[in-house]
Amino acid sequence: MSLRKQEQQRLRKARQQSIIYEESNVGLPDPMSVPAPPEQSHGTARLFIAEDKSKFMSVGYYPARGYQPLAEIGDAKKLPLILDAQQLQTMAENIAALCNALSTNEHFSKKNGDFKMNTTDSYRIARVYLGKQYFSFTYEELLNLAYITYMIQNQMTFYTAAMTDVIAYINTAHDSVTFVEPPSTANNSINYYQLFEEIKSVLTV
Repeated sequence: MSLRKQEQQRLRKARQQSIIYEESNVGLPDPMSVPAPPEQSHGTARLFIAEDKSKFMSVGYYPARGYQPLAEIGDAKKLPLILDAQQLQTMAENIAALCNALSTNEHFSKKNGDFKMNTTDSYRIARVYLGKQYFSFTYEELLNLAYITYMIQNQMTFYTAAMTDVIAYINTAHDSVTFVEPPSTANNSINYYQLFEEIKSVLTV
């Protein structure tokens, strides 16, 4: 078998895995089932919020923002909310209070710059905003979001810790046609086969 065919086989296998290896990635949707947002992230692992799988949350690197790791709340119909670590932390610290207020039909509002989360006048509906863009959640969806938020925070920690190695690998593999092995000291949480394929896909768009 030629080196090129071996390379293609390894990349096809890597395509089935997310960049970060985590148990929480089990049961994630097929990436092709969710339209890519205009500001595409790479290495995301989507976790469902709604039972009908219409809403998800994920974390990934954003090439347009220097491969900064960011969290994303999205669905198949609207532009996503793209949250930085501070906004994600605000949500994590206040989502239990929002759930409690929603369950007792009381008012709750928390704001951090452009990020806001609050109950609404509609019975048992909460919203999470980034600027004027928002997503609405039922009580059941909000409970799922609360659970997922902590998983996303853990993933964000992994992505942040690996960012230096990711950037170094991108710089090394940028001009290579075949897969480049990462150095032995590189963060071993990263699926470098998948990362290499995504580098190539960005360059060929």
